[in-house]
Amino acid sequence: MHALRFFLPLILIGSAPVLAVEVAPGDYSQFPDGTTVGLLYYQHASTGSAHSRGEKVSSDYNLTSDIGMLRLLHTVQISETATLDPQFLLPFGRISGGGDAASLGSASGTSDLILTVPLKIKLNAGGDIFGFAPYLYVPSGSYDHNDSLSLGENRWKVDLQAAWVKYFTEKWALDMVGDAIWYGDNNDYGPGTSRLQQDNAWAAQIMGRYMPDPTLALGLGFGQTWGGETTIDGVKQNNQSQTTNVRITATKFATPRDQFQIQLGRDLRVENGAEENFRLNLRYARVF
Repeated sequence: MHALRFFLPLILIGSAPVLAVEVAPGDYSQFPDGTTVGLLYYQHASTGSAHSRGEKVSSDYNLTSDIGMLRLLHTVQISETATLDPQFLLPFGRISGGGDAASLGSASGTSDLILTVPLKIKLNAGGDIFGFAPYLYVPSGSYDHNDSLSLGENRWKVDLQAAWVKYFTEKWALDMVGDAIWYGDNNDYGPGTSRLQQDNAWAAQIMGRYMPDPTLALGLGFGQTWGGETTIDGVKQNNQSQTTNVRITATKFATPRDQFQIQLGRDLRVENGAEENFRLNLRYARVF
């Protein structure tokens, strides 16, 4: 199932996160018509350093986040090969700074509500799938322009995501995903209520998947993000970002209706911003 593999809008003064909707291996699999799935996520992540223009500027830049998310989707069959999965995603949690990032303080509450209707099309008898999902971020999350950290972004955002899943055999598959992200303006940014604008951002993922039996999937994937430069009151910040990451995933159906997923990851290279040195994602899904 299409997991938003985290995460989500965190405004840091002077930074420009990309924040595409990540997916896990197998998330673009199709469900039968009328299927309803409820999902609960938990993510713990931490950073240890910060980079500017490819150079390390701090070895003690500690941001720690504990984020949960509720998600509900329902599958509608629109043809013999195509389905739609209308759904909503509501993140919530806490982020705090330590070390050289201690001055950022902490923030808690809800993040921006996300609405989407992914389209999944089965391409052939081998099970290959093409997917497309427009994600709309609604500026409904917790936000205070006086705080350095907020879980809400106070701006509209659209993420257009496309995916291609190739099955080589029943046990081996490759998932490829790309994102293009457009940002609205935040007209209440920072203590001076400045106008924050951001150029388009881009992201890509490639994930290999091994399925030793129908209930178990193991995945290894790499991701790349290219963040758009921000402008504050017309002044360009020269903070375009590039980040490369790695993810290891295990997904298991404990019963025909109960699925558990664990994922470990970290950043491998960061051009601008904080470098994530550890990420743990947990997911429980219930098929109704």
